Amino acid sequence: MDIKLKKSEPFTAWLCFFLAASIIGGLLITGLSALARFDGSVQALKTTFTDYKRSIAFKEQTGNYYRELFNLVADPAADPSSKEWTVKYLDNEGENLIYYAVNKDSGLLVKNIEGDLPQISGAEIMPDLPAGYNYYWYFDGRKVWVVEDGQPVDVERLDSGYRGIIPGIYTDNNSGLANSEIFLAVKDTLGKNPYGHSQYYMEQQFMRVLGWIYIALLAIGISLLVYAVIRRREKREFDRVLASWSGKMWLEVKAALSLLVLSLAVACSPSFSGGYVFTFEWVLGNVVVSGFVLFGFWWFYLMLVDLIFNGKSFFTHNSINSLFAWYRKYESRYPWQKSMLNRAYLLVAAEAVLALMSVLFLLTGISAGGLSLLAAFLIAGAGIYLIYRYLKLYDETLSDLGRLMDHIKIVKNGDMKTRLEVPADSNVYPAAQNLNSIQAGIGIAVAEKMKSERLKIDLITNVSHDLKTPLTSIISYVELLNREEGLPEHINDYVKILSQKSERLKNIIQDLFDLSKANSENITLDMEQIDLARLIKQTLADMEEPISDSGLAFRLNIPDEPVYILSDGKKLYRVWENLITNALKYSLPGTRVYIDLIADGGTAHAGIKNTANYEMNFSADEILQRFVRGDASRTSEGSGLGLPIARSFTQICGGLFNVKIDGDLFKVELRFKQYFRERKDD
Repeated sequence: MDIKLKKSEPFTAWLCFFLAASIIGGLLITGLSALARFDGSVQALKTTFTDYKRSIAFKEQTGNYYRELFNLVADPAADPSSKEWTVKYLDNEGENLIYYAVNKDSGLLVKNIEGDLPQISGAEIMPDLPAGYNYYWYFDGRKVWVVEDGQPVDVERLDSGYRGIIPGIYTDNNSGLANSEIFLAVKDTLGKNPYGHSQYYMEQQFMRVLGWIYIALLAIGISLLVYAVIRRREKREFDRVLASWSGKMWLEVKAALSLLVLSLAVACSPSFSGGYVFTFEWVLGNVVVSGFVLFGFWWFYLMLVDLIFNGKSFFTHNSINSLFAWYRKYESRYPWQKSMLNRAYLLVAAEAVLALMSVLFLLTGISAGGLSLLAAFLIAGAGIYLIYRYLKLYDETLSDLGRLMDHIKIVKNGDMKTRLEVPADSNVYPAAQNLNSIQAGIGIAVAEKMKSERLKIDLITNVSHDLKTPLTSIISYVELLNREEGLPEHINDYVKILSQKSERLKNIIQDLFDLSKANSENITLDMEQIDLARLIKQTLADMEEPISDSGLAFRLNIPDEPVYILSDGKKLYRVWENLITNALKYSLPGTRVYIDLIADGGTAHAGIKNTANYEMNFSADEILQRFVRGDASRTSEGSGLGLPIARSFTQICGGLFNVKIDGDLFKVELRFKQYFRERKDD
């Protein structure tokens, strides 16, 4: 229920705005129309609702009655039925109206007062008129007099309200009416006629009701407008809905409908002159006219909202672009290369047809002229426009292809986050989306793999740490057993084996722990300037005893001058210790081990190579896996972690580690960037 209410709020806010603007706009249109009819006099407009006897509506209705009498007197050959209709029409007013019309030449006499019309001299009031009739019109055969409260009114004044009501025929001298008199008086207080329909009374009541209706409508309009302003955000949401609806129409359709609506609104625009004001027919007519004008206003409001929210698409969504979009949808069924080729063929065919049509119309226009020449130029212009559109699209396609190629390079360099954004109508949009999907998939896979590796490292680190405590206790008790005297010989052999195996297990756990730390991002490095040549020599010196016992001949190619690099000396010492140990374990007896160090072009190349004492039927990648040993038959020595630890430590120290296998020759190569800053003396 609450969701439905929330969905209806934008429409409610917009509906209030619509009603408010329509009501206030309608009142403004009719008000301006009435004000123009009153020659811009606000007081005259106000009088219409406050004092009916002084309003233009009253004067126009009186002029209407007077015109009927005048037409009857001016036409001596009038049909008797016209006289009866006029009398009946005037008698509908009852006591509100007294009249007297006579044409002495034709003998016509129409009246509703007793006796003859008393003689009137100038602007004198008739002495025997019934009480309460102080306003009358009188035609003395020469001109029309309007008398109010005993004083003649200057009907020529702009603010008199009589201009246009008394036409020139009433005031021009007319020899045919010289012996005629027309008198029409209106009662001071208008009342309802129980025997007829009094126009005066009905208009007076209608003016009062109309005034209150205008005030009520204005209050309602202002209230709705205030509410719409308060809820302007919700109203804007519905504007967006209207814009999405109108945005589906082509620009040409909008232009044609706008021209039609504008023409209709101008044709039906309110009249600001002439006509009777504030009669029921006038109000109804102005309401209808205001409806047409407001319809035009709301149509152009819709166009404005469409332009604001849709922006550029307001102009680009037209029949031509829709045709191009349809063609793109059609060509999407074919491979991309064929679509591009078909597009070029279609352009050539269209240009040929347009050129032929243009020439035909041009030849016709040379002899006939007129529209044929215009058609020829229009067709030629269409051909030029097609070429322009094709070249523009071709340029955009090349630009997007360049961006696609650049993005492939970005993906190759390992960036899995940056996405390729191209317009949805681009020819390479599907390829860009596919590349983004591949990029996202690779990124997810890499993230999952890194997460898995971290879990493995954490597991190994934790297990290694947990194994150290019981293993330390085992080694301690084995040492205590070694110190015991008087143990049987076979028990001493058992203790010796336990000591060897526990020591080996300790080394394996320590190697595993070191490898896990090296592969994690949580290892502390002490980077400093070190002499790589000196470090290798120092490692060889520290391992002089096992080297001598091995019977292997070590051949060194290490320069005497320092080869400085920036690295962690302790970690790099461990690297060379593992590499030399690996050579001692797996070299063929009596062979030579070569250790080289060459400084070349700012790079320090260090390597160790030996001849294996077993068949190396594995790849370089396999030997670098954890717990993998080259000689699978060995069970007493090695853990398979020496080379992985050496590689990991080399990499975290800023170097490159590479293994090569050439027959029985096993090579390990290390590369470091030289550090040229002068070393300070200790």
